[in-house]
Amino acid sequence: MTRKRLWTLVVTAAVATAVGVWWWQWSAPYRTLTAFMDALYAGNITTLHALTPTHEQKLAGVTPQLVEKTYRQFLKPLLEQRFPHERLMRIQRQNSGHRREVLFYLWFQGEQHPLVVYLCRPPDRQGWRVPFSYFVWLTAKGEYGRATPIMRQLGYEKVATTDGGVFLLQD
Repeated sequence: MTRKRLWTLVVTAAVATAVGVWWWQWSAPYRTLTAFMDALYAGNITTLHALTPTHEQKLAGVTPQLVEKTYRQFLKPLLEQRFPHERLMRIQRQNSGHRREVLFYLWFQGEQHPLVVYLCRPPDRQGWRVPFSYFVWLTAKGEYGRATPIMRQLGYEKVATTDGGVFLLQD
């Protein structure tokens, strides 16, 4: 092999590797979103809870039981009536300006407002996660204008934020 061919091969491999790494990192939030939505539509409580950030489990008290109660009483009826999977038309991604947060808008046929899913990469380096309480809060706020009464009825006292913190529900 000539020196020129070897150099071309090395450069091509380096560029392909760089593009591959970039693509893998850029598409990671999409993979997490897909896992979350698949679990949501299937009612897979274990996966939904596993996708919550550690700080949410510790600081906001989001347990598998709370996820299941929220799913059964609030999310499942909403998904079946307003946001069935077969009516999903498009997904819009918006980067928040922080490298650790990505916002997705899921647009459904016949709906004026999207379903909003906020993903984050918490400081504890556990990969992309979906703060479940924040998802429920955004969904309740989007559907009813006020999220606190619904959140309290479901058993929430705090809501996890995407930056590793929590906020108290205020009336």
